Amino acid sequence: MSTFVELTSSDYSATAFAAFDPAANGFTIGNARALMWLSQLAYETGKPATIAEVGAKWGFAGITPFVRRKDGLTASFDTCGLIADRADAVILAFAGTDPGVWETLATDFNIRPRADTDTHTGFQTALDAVQDEIRTAIGLSRQEGKPLFVTGHSLGAALAGLAARFCDLNGMRPKAVYGYGMPRAGGARFQADYNGTLGQLTFRLVHGLDIVARAPPSGIGFRHVGHVLQCDRSAKFDQTKLSAAVSDLPEFAAGLADALVSGAEGLLTGRVLPPPGPGTFGPLFKFLPPPLRDHLQDCYYNALTV
Repeated sequence: MSTFVELTSSDYSATAFAAFDPAANGFTIGNARALMWLSQLAYETGKPATIAEVGAKWGFAGITPFVRRKDGLTASFDTCGLIADRADAVILAFAGTDPGVWETLATDFNIRPRADTDTHTGFQTALDAVQDEIRTAIGLSRQEGKPLFVTGHSLGAALAGLAARFCDLNGMRPKAVYGYGMPRAGGARFQADYNGTLGQLTFRLVHGLDIVARAPPSGIGFRHVGHVLQCDRSAKFDQTKLSAAVSDLPEFAAGLADALVSGAEGLLTGRVLPPPGPGTFGPLFKFLPPPLRDHLQDCYYNALTV
């Protein structure tokens, strides 16, 4: 990972896990907030001191980072994440796309469907590289008798969905799956298989006009899984607006239309630039178009702040 996506330890909320309740069934805002912050921490695999300091602040017994990278003509990936162990849960968290790491972009754009799994080839290849790490998380959950949560942001959310499916097929159904700005990871067959066992415990959060959460388009055969919870830009997520049924929303075309309307409103009101963000390159975030700015990590954890 690079400084495009990293934070300093002081940027992390000390109370991120204050309302985390691993015994709760279904969606909770407290769990969503905690797991979004852990998804952000998954971007820090190159900064073990930050992981250790923040993990101790949040009450974790241990957090083990993992990185699997490949540069190749047929497949390139840089799969990063964390296996996090607390007194009350085991959490598997995946980092997302880093614009400073070209392998993550190559993963995103390797969009061909894979025939055997009916999944996005780039995502599936990146996930397959960390099967041993997923098995480690499964083993830890079984050995300690703790529920397993799976989470991630962006590309990491897609990997979380595929990892949850891997866990389920290997005899360990996660307690819940939380994805933030999650792209579509498979086709109709994958969607049906996934939702049949995991749909009711999978929760996708979509902030504002987030373009990644609308891609790849359903018009070319990709489908979302689980329930969706959406909020407007700069608003807070409202638990009561979680979709009652599993959903393929949001739509790609509608997102583009909303982006054009938002841009026009910004010009008319003089509010053209989005807000800056945290980190080294945070001041430049205001120059991003809204569909990209709405996707960034701080938009999600800020929208989950009490």
